[in-house]
Amino acid sequence: MNYKLTSIFLLLFSLSISAQSGKKVELTRINFIGNDAISSSELSQVILSKESPNWFSQFVYLFSSFGGKAIYFDSSLIQPDIYAMKNLYQSKGYFKVGIKARYDIDTSSGDAKLFYTINESSPALIKSFKVEGIDRIDPEYVDRLTAYSKVDTTTIYSDALVDEKKNYIITFLHDHGFMMAKAEKPTVTIDTMKNRVDVLLKFQPGKRYKIGEVLTTKTGVGADLVDDQLLRDLVGIQTGNWYSNYDIQRGQVRLFRTNLFTSASVLGVISDTSGNVVPLMIIGDIGLMHELSPEIITNNEDNTFNLGLALNFIKKNFFGEARKFTLSTSAAAQNVSEFIKHPSFADSAFYGYADIRASIEQPFLFGKPINTKLETYFTSQKKKAQYNSKLYGARLSLDFELPQITYFTSFSSYLNIERAEYNYQAPYLIDLTSTAFQLHGADKTYADSLAAAYVTDSLGGHLLSKSLNVNLGMNLLANKTNDIFFPTRGYALSFLIEDGNFFPYAISKIFHSSLSQPAFFKTVVTATFFPPVYNSNLDAFGIKFKVGQMFTYYGDKADISLNQRLYAGGSNSVRGWATRQLVPREAELNLANPSQEDLEAVLAKGAATGGFFLMEGSIETRNRLAGKVGSALFIDYGNTWNSPREFRFTDVAVAAGFGFRYYSDFVPFRLDFGLKVYDPNDRRSFWKKGFWTNLLQIQLGIGEAF
Repeated sequence: MNYKLTSIFLLLFSLSISAQSGKKVELTRINFIGNDAISSSELSQVILSKESPNWFSQFVYLFSSFGGKAIYFDSSLIQPDIYAMKNLYQSKGYFKVGIKARYDIDTSSGDAKLFYTINESSPALIKSFKVEGIDRIDPEYVDRLTAYSKVDTTTIYSDALVDEKKNYIITFLHDHGFMMAKAEKPTVTIDTMKNRVDVLLKFQPGKRYKIGEVLTTKTGVGADLVDDQLLRDLVGIQTGNWYSNYDIQRGQVRLFRTNLFTSASVLGVISDTSGNVVPLMIIGDIGLMHELSPEIITNNEDNTFNLGLALNFIKKNFFGEARKFTLSTSAAAQNVSEFIKHPSFADSAFYGYADIRASIEQPFLFGKPINTKLETYFTSQKKKAQYNSKLYGARLSLDFELPQITYFTSFSSYLNIERAEYNYQAPYLIDLTSTAFQLHGADKTYADSLAAAYVTDSLGGHLLSKSLNVNLGMNLLANKTNDIFFPTRGYALSFLIEDGNFFPYAISKIFHSSLSQPAFFKTVVTATFFPPVYNSNLDAFGIKFKVGQMFTYYGDKADISLNQRLYAGGSNSVRGWATRQLVPREAELNLANPSQEDLEAVLAKGAATGGFFLMEGSIETRNRLAGKVGSALFIDYGNTWNSPREFRFTDVAVAAGFGFRYYSDFVPFRLDFGLKVYDPNDRRSFWKKGFWTNLLQIQLGIGEAF
């Protein structure tokens, strides 16, 4: 009763103040006091009262959709605010929380400030966590679900924990035949004296169902060109299998991956169940078998934003069994952000690629659901004034389906045979040769003239390097985030393991022949984390750490070709630097007394940039501004070295910056501005460097940086 009287008094008092002032007052500040367990940003998101935007935002809002209009103080929202905050606290186990409100109104300036004082008290701990209703299913499943539902008695109660346990169990039942399984509303009993909570989850598993007849329905212009049995084979669910939501969803994914269907669905026909048997219906709308399509290229391959055009021809159901034949050609510029930054240097700064390739992709291999792709390609690249390259190759890729119970969510492997030719240009060779002379005592003027003469007279103005590599690799991914395109919770781990030239090395040993290329091993591990900093699926705080290393078990690692090495810098890396700009400062081979023969060796082995040890990471906060427009603040760091022994913290480049995001219905588009905060190769004062020409790097990207 006292609580209600106080609320009524506050309401009447606020109305009196408003009447006396004779005008509305803006709510310029909301302060939360005493909130240690829940951040102010989380609390501000659940209350109805909002701070008024600043004068600039209000001004911009007058003639655009950005910014916002003034928000006025409304004391009638105080009680709903308190109710909302208490609900949030109680959902996290703080059942004894107390919240009081007060406000200050400056009638002369027309401003109001609102203060919420919070007494959180101690959180309630879980006393018991019980599950009922699953005792009639298989004992093996009972033991597993019982073990999963156990909760330590020192655990703080939260609604999220209860929902997590409930959702896991109901999903497990749906994936193991219990098609009609239901979960009742959790029973939560609070002992306010001891501040302990008893939780009871009740389930109704119902019957366990098996798949009966597998039916198909085909529509569309290509319906007569695809067999009914092919649909059944693609889905891979047989009569007699236990009903499983997971298997049904995986079957739908297989259908869409073939590119045969404009729409497809797999569902149990519940209305036709008989006993414990349910029919399965596969519905597919099949499009044209031939497709010729132009395409605008926008991607982030090679840690840079690529923009160009492509033309693809696709023959679907090629020789049956849902094979897909693709012939494509493309050309793209790889330095659009450099052109934006330095339009006057477009010719010298330009680099890009042209590519043509043919591929055959099929959903099965030896009757197993292994997505298999065989492709051959030719790629021509231009990298500024450094080099031109030609890549010829063939690649076999295998994408395996993993069982539902495995920790990893994706596993793929590949075999790639590639011939690489690099034609290094005169300016790059002169600069590298001059640096080699300067490292051994020559002054810069003499070194430059000597290098220019040597490159022009002895090398003919260029250097051609050729190599053949046979790479065998695999990728393992464990994606435990809540969203593929915009993760806000969870983590992801990626492991790349690659061997280069093992097969040629083995053949050379067997037949006692020579091998000109080095045999090497590469590992790259990437970890990303998204801790629950924000209580919203529209905001995210992310942390990335990546480390990689290469070493040879035959030959000289300085002979490893450029496209096999490790790089840092670019739109998905350290964003204060351009693509592949962070490389080791010194060539792998140093000379004490460089002769012409030795210098040629330096150019042949050292001209290819790139490192053999990589370390980089990022910290980033992503926040929505309005609608589909968002912002980002980030700190990136990293570099590459010739070996882990050369690693020094003083060599780690650091960048910081901000960016904007547009969240389309497909993927985010981003524009980032990265600043070199610490450059290990240029340790002059920050203020002595040119901002536009030296410090700032503009990065364009598709999808989030990590």
